[in-house]
Amino acid sequence: MAAKSIVCFSVNDWSDIPSSKFHIMRHLAKDHRVLFIETLGVRHPQLSSKDAKRALMKLRKSFSGVRKVESNIYVWSPLAIPYHGFPFINWINSRIVATMVKRLLAKLEMTASIIWSYLPNAIDIIERLPASRTVYHCIDDYVEFTGVPKAAFEQMEKRMLRKADVTVVSSKVLYERKKLHANRITYIPHGINLTEFRACLSRSVNLSDIDDIKKPIAGFVGRVADWVDLSLIARCARELPDWEFVIVGPSIVPLDQYQAISNIRFLGRKEYQQIPHYIERFDVCLMPFVNSRLVESVNPLKMYEYLAIGRPVVTVPMPEVTDFAQVLTVAEPSQFSRAIVTAFEADSEALRAKRIECVSKRSWGDIAEAILALIGTDARIASSAESRGQRRADTCIDLRRLPELGMQNAFDSGLRAQSSRRTEGV
Repeated sequence: MAAKSIVCFSVNDWSDIPSSKFHIMRHLAKDHRVLFIETLGVRHPQLSSKDAKRALMKLRKSFSGVRKVESNIYVWSPLAIPYHGFPFINWINSRIVATMVKRLLAKLEMTASIIWSYLPNAIDIIERLPASRTVYHCIDDYVEFTGVPKAAFEQMEKRMLRKADVTVVSSKVLYERKKLHANRITYIPHGINLTEFRACLSRSVNLSDIDDIKKPIAGFVGRVADWVDLSLIARCARELPDWEFVIVGPSIVPLDQYQAISNIRFLGRKEYQQIPHYIERFDVCLMPFVNSRLVESVNPLKMYEYLAIGRPVVTVPMPEVTDFAQVLTVAEPSQFSRAIVTAFEADSEALRAKRIECVSKRSWGDIAEAILALIGTDARIASSAESRGQRRADTCIDLRRLPELGMQNAFDSGLRAQSSRRTEGV
């Protein structure tokens, strides 16, 4: 018998740093079978050893077939030509990948009841797949990533926004940027499974690489890429020679000039279960991002992880941190060093409890269920409206009907249909 299923097109591989799609799909797998399709790639590859190694790894994973990683979660790595925006290549990719997805669904006895995409460039594949509902979960402004074919991605995303029964964005900036072309759109920020994340602290782990570092420690957790302002960290390290600056996470940018600074330590990627322990070792947590359109649109997941451990947080100005201004310190780059010291000196048990409390009602399960409720409600309203000859996009759903979420789920007075603007600027 075919099972309820979700086909997820992810922007990351399953083995990558756990992010929103990882947490949400794990929750949905409690009641659905999930086919998690690893990234199709975003940027065009370069002639480099790093990209060559990645291509070989992708090739091996693709030929290994589908693999079961957890109960009800099956992962498949598609083999696609990573040159998005070329019509003939898109046609080849979509035919091959869509055919393989259909075969996998049949093999796993799954029906593609819901397609849940984090990638705009999956649109050609999605249009070839059967689905009762399509969700576009937009968590980044992909056209702003370095190396992405911007014009091609803009066009593919417009099609995805029109195709999706609902588009969910994780930041207010994304809402404003995407609403013009969206069929239906709502804003739901990121979250954290607080109890599960904090439970990691009760497990014994070996952290000799940080336990031997003298305090105080200012720390950063996450991928080190061109959106992280390493020059700001370097300047703070020079201005605060008695502090140690610890960066935990993989890097995709050169680090040589920063590794030469004696009080900056790069510890590399760690297991997700270890991350709460590293954050607990920090005296102050950092969000030192560059000022860019990409960063402006981000709802930083690490903010929730920092606050879940109760640590002081110092961040550069970003739109999505304004709702947390009472529990973190926002500082311009020129004032960052001073802000680190001030946050450290002002810390208290009361403030730690307040930080933990502010993320206590933002679980990934609640977020996943809110999105399911959206497309479930949307289905009922669509059927009723269509029977009366009305347009489905003329309805409005307010997520504040779900008070148990404890968060501002709807932006701009609730979930609003965008059909009246869909044809503008296309």
